[in-house]
Formats: sequence, structure tokens, C-alpha cells
Amino acid sequence: MKNIENNIIDKKQINYKLIFILLSVAFISPSIVYLLQGRKIIDLVSSFTFFFTEPTWKCTPAKVIGTIFFVGIFITLAFVYYKIIKNHKKEFTTGKKVAIFITIVSILFFIMLPLTSTDVFYYIGTGWSEDHYGVNPYYTSVNDVMAETEEAANDEMLLKMKGIWSGQTIVYGPVWPLICKILSGLSMGNLFVALFIYKLFNLSLHLINTYLIYKITNKRNIFALLYGINPLILFDGLANVHNELLLIFLILLGLYFYIKKKNVTLAVISFALGAAVKYVAILLIPFIILYHYRKEKLLKKILYSCLWALLFIVVLALCYLIYMRDFDFLNGIMTQQGKFVNSIFTPIAIKNFDLALSVSKGFMLAFIVIYLVAILKLLFEKKQYTFSTFIRKYNGLLVLFLFGTITNFQSWYTLWLLPTMMWDSSKNIKWLASITILAELGNIVYFIAYEHYMFGAIYPIILLITIIISNVLCEKKQRIINKGDKRWY
Repeated sequence: MKNIENNIIDKKQINYKLIFILLSVAFISPSIVYLLQGRKIIDLVSSFTFFFTEPTWKCTPAKVIGTIFFVGIFITLAFVYYKIIKNHKKEFTTGKKVAIFITIVSILFFIMLPLTSTDVFYYIGTGWSEDHYGVNPYYTSVNDVMAETEEAANDEMLLKMKGIWSGQTIVYGPVWPLICKILSGLSMGNLFVALFIYKLFNLSLHLINTYLIYKITNKRNIFALLYGINPLILFDGLANVHNELLLIFLILLGLYFYIKKKNVTLAVISFALGAAVKYVAILLIPFIILYHYRKEKLLKKILYSCLWALLFIVVLALCYLIYMRDFDFLNGIMTQQGKFVNSIFTPIAIKNFDLALSVSKGFMLAFIVIYLVAILKLLFEKKQYTFSTFIRKYNGLLVLFLFGTITNFQSWYTLWLLPTMMWDSSKNIKWLASITILAELGNIVYFIAYEHYMFGAIYPIILLITIIISNVLCEKKQRIINKGDKRWY
């Protein structure tokens, strides 16, 4: 009788995997419609409501419908995401089933066109300008290239990024433009093919990243799912094709070399290459080195730290020498910290730009002091902390860096939290995953008016409020459900 009752319960159990796939299909439906209509990529407007109307600052019924459509699907997708994580042992009996599910979902978002970001066309344009026109993207913008030759002025690979990005030189570390040169060159000047290649590159990275997490965490399905079907990484990593996936890959690769292969040299090289994509990878390496030499005496700790720091600097310098001619090379990279978008400093910048710049520099200085104090404490600490303890300290500082120092904040930056969150406490894992969801939900306020925005103060306010509420709810639920250190999943 008991077996019969259990069978009835199992049959009534909601199939969250199927719901997640159906929601993914609904999410990509505008892109499918666009492609079936035979419309060109160069005419694609990076707006979730492109299939209703052209973008406008006015709030139109079409904008409202599109926003509701996006909000409804994204929130439901996030809810089902948590349900799958919570019930993963019932939903998946083997790692193979997890891999198949993640692959199916990833391919669906691979089909989705870039709907709320134009960054991929910036990548395509700068890569093509270097490969086809032979310019150095750190010194020559796409506008400069287009002004020099008639061919470039009519080149769709460059025309697609004309406007907000075309006057700006590359803002990333040298590994990324090198990748862009290769990927754009493979397209042979066809914009659709270029977009396909970049998407395929990110899809490959995503699946490899999921596998690395699976291996690093001793084949734990839960962590592969936490990363592999995270709504933000699917939306911004696979659909909008941001280069965060390469950064995540290099960080995970470094962790894999260290944890599984016990190879500090390859780990340091991998982290250095990650820093040559986005400098944030620099923040992690001291924690890895200090953990590795935690049992050594102070002088040895300092000596070994200096030696690994030297290797890190040499690898980073070699990457920069590919493009560097003089110190003007750094201008493009430094411009990002001079913009105020979606950050806690944005409300100040609206009233007084110079004041916001001063405040942001003060916050950066304060973070540097806090970070150095944390590193020095670990350096002089005699207590043998675990690897998890070191990574948890890093995670806390990374959150502080994200929300307390970056002036040009974007929702996809929260993806930086994913490579190391699996070593945190159960409560913090849930909270860190929630941040990635809330970061995108805070962004939807702009869908009503216009997707390309600057100096908006609404986003950081909404994000701050929702993060505080989420943290309070997580704390409350944790106290009710878990007594002790029981895992929430």
C-alpha cells in the first residue's frame, strides 16, 4: 500500500525540467520569429521589444507588453531554477542526465539573439578592424578605420557597431582582442556568420565551464546545475554573448590545475591570462598562494608569494606587449572607471560628476586598504584555515568590490561570483546565486522606456533594495528550516 501511495505522489510531482525547457523556448521565441522572417542581423535592434516596435524613449503599449513578457518569463525561470536545484536528487539520478539537460537548455539560449546588449557587435567590429584592416584596436577606433577607407565605411561588420561603441578603443585586457581577431577573421566578413561563431565560442566555453565545476567539486551535480542553468549566465553569457564566460573559464581552469592537478605554476598562468581579459582575476590569486603556503613560516610565505607574483606579472606583461606601443595603451582600459552607469555612484553623478568621481576614488582607496588588511591577516595568521575559509573571505571582498568600487556597473558582472561560490556556506551560496538573478531583474525597469541608458539612478536603488530584502528572507528561511550547518539543498 505504501509503495502505491509513493507511486501516486511521484506521478503527481511537477516536472520542473520540462517547465524550464518550455520557458526557455518562450524566451527565445522573438528571436526565432525574427530569423524565420529572414530579417538581417545588421537591422537587429538590441531591445527585447524589437519584434513589436522600434526603440523609443516613450512608454508605449508595446514596450509594456514586452517588459511584462520578459519579467514574467525571467521570474518564473528563476523560480523553476531554484526548484530544480532544491530537488536535484529527485530530478537527476546520474551526471549524464544533468549534462544532457544543461546542453539542451544551453543550445536553446544559443539560438536567442542579443536582445539587451550590443557588446558582441563591439567585439566583432574591433576584431574585424584588426584582422582585416590591420589596425591596433588599442590605438585606433572603428570610427577611425571607417574614416580612412571607403571599403571600411560600407563594411557591415563595422557598421553594426557604429554609434555608441565605434568611437572607443578596446577597453579589455589583451587576451580578449586577440580572441576577437581570430573569431572575427573566421567569419570572412559575414556578420551573421560572425555572430554564429562568437555564440558557438561562448556555448563551448559554457559547457566546458560546467564540466570543470563538476570535476572540481568531485562530481557534484548540484554545483554543475547551479552554474549551468543559472538564468543570468544563460541570458547574458549565451544570448547576449558577453566575454565573462572566457574570464570564468580561465579562473576555473586555474582552480582545476591547483585543486586537481596540484600544479601552482599552471594555476598562476591561468589566473594571469584571466587578468589579461578582465583585471578582476587579480583579486583571487593571493588567496590561492597564501592557502598553498599556509603551513610555512612567515619568511617563506613572503618569499614564495613574491616569486609567484613575479611569474604572474611576467605572463601579464607578455600579453600586454602584443599590443603595447606606449602608455597611451592604457587609456581605453581606464575609461571604464570614468563612466557612471548603474552603480551606487550614479545618483551622485547625476547631480555632480566631479563629486562622484572623487567619491568613487575614495571608495576604491578604502577597498584597497580593506583588501590589503585581509591579505596581511592571512599572511600572519598561524591558525590553519581550510580552503573554504580562504575562498569565503575572497567572495566577501569580491561582492564589496562589485558593489562598492565599480562605477560602470552592469548586471553580467555578477557572473564573476559563480566560479568560487561553491566553497561558501549554504546560506551564502543561495544568496550569491540570488544576486545574479536580482541584477538582471533590476535592469528591466529600462525596458519600458529605452534599453540604452546612461546615468540612471533607478537601477542601483532597485538592486540595493531587492538584495537587502532577499538577504533578509534568506536569513529568516535559513533559521526556520536549518538548525546547525545543514545544507539548504
